[in-house]
Amino acid sequence: MSGIQDPGPDMTGAGAVEYSPAEAVPGDRAGQLRARHEARLMAVPGVTSFGIGLGPAGGLALAVGVLDAGVVARLPREIEGVPVVVTVTGPVEALRR
Repeated sequence: MSGIQDPGPDMTGAGAVEYSPAEAVPGDRAGQLRARHEARLMAVPGVTSFGIGLGPAGGLALAVGVLDAGVVARLPREIEGVPVVVTVTGPVEALRR
């Protein structure tokens, strides 16, 4: 047996990975989707937040926060071909200054 410990995986060449959010989320389309659907989604009882995010495959998605899992059934799975990603956030309160 040797006294040399396993050095682990070779990470030579590993480093920062370029991230280009402008390519991942087309800004014009995201803004248009938000403008058209924000009021309708925020009017659903139990919805706490709405925004633009990345879906499971890394593409454009509509991100919706809800009070509890029961709200999910009242939301669409996609809007205009864009997936709706729902997160149970619980109550959301604004911080006071």
